[in-house]
Amino acid sequence: MKFIQGLYGWLLLLFPRAYREEYGEELQAVFELSVDDALEKGALETVGVVFRELTGLPKAIIHEHLRERRKVKMTGKSASRFDFEPGSGREAFAALTPFLFSMVMVLFGFLARYWTAPIWASIAFVILFWSAAFGLFLLGSAKGLPRWFLPYLGVLLTIASFLLFNILGNFRLDVWWHKSSGWGDDFNFGNFLWIGLILLVFLLLAISRLVPRFRPLYHRLRDDWTLLSFLLYGTIPLMLWLIFDEYVNEEPYFALSLLMLALGGWFYLRNSEPLKRFVLLQIGLALSMFTAAAGKAVLILWSRSQELDFVLKDELFFTLETWVWLALILSLPLALNLLPRAKEQPKTA
Repeated sequence: MKFIQGLYGWLLLLFPRAYREEYGEELQAVFELSVDDALEKGALETVGVVFRELTGLPKAIIHEHLRERRKVKMTGKSASRFDFEPGSGREAFAALTPFLFSMVMVLFGFLARYWTAPIWASIAFVILFWSAAFGLFLLGSAKGLPRWFLPYLGVLLTIASFLLFNILGNFRLDVWWHKSSGWGDDFNFGNFLWIGLILLVFLLLAISRLVPRFRPLYHRLRDDWTLLSFLLYGTIPLMLWLIFDEYVNEEPYFALSLLMLALGGWFYLRNSEPLKRFVLLQIGLALSMFTAAAGKAVLILWSRSQELDFVLKDELFFTLETWVWLALILSLPLALNLLPRAKEQPKTA
């Protein structure tokens, strides 16, 4: 149970600094007392207390940050722990959370095959994972979409692309495509997943340009074109899931591929030159795809399939194709950088 209490203490770090310094110890003490009392009543009561306390934290954290933000507007001073300094370790941790949390979840699923965790620990872990991820997402939205939040938008773009692709599949447009198109064999219908993602990128740019509330994001993307590449970098974890779909014992290679992505993102955040940042993201992508391809090759060879050569070539080609599409999508901001900029209106006295 010390583990759960430690996790709760870690989650308290998500509160604003001023609130945490004033109430943090009290909240921790109350939680520990509640858990100790519940333990005396049984495991079911303990699970209920832990569930109630952890699920209530995201709402409380968001509420306190919004209150802190209102205070900032009135006083002009900020004491929020989430005003990350660019290049700081805290910014890197927040930005790389989608990659690191995905890696932890993959490894947790792998270990669950060989070690049966107590039910309360599994429930607490899942609640912790989604509470932290959802809390950081809401905080990034409330903070005006800072740099560390951009990979989260990439995750949303990927989900939207998957939904769009599934809608096309539900209407059997894939069958229509192969029957009506004279070059259906040369252009796989699955490539519409990537085309949909590209269209969503341009839709995001259009919305950020036309909607006044999101216009600051558009100007930031124009001022530093690598920010859009970093946003699109957040699409890769879900694409890795697509690469390893239907594999068995793929988790170590999946986790290692995610680690390569996290390293690429970390070096991106620590660098100040745009071109070098872009190259670092491409290197992170390349290392991740190479790790995925090597892992798939090992798993296929280990399976001793009767159609070994065909399966190996087909799967490696699919990984290579995914790599090419992702590298192309990460390069889209280069085109944005070449677009003409709107001339600023001269200021009048």
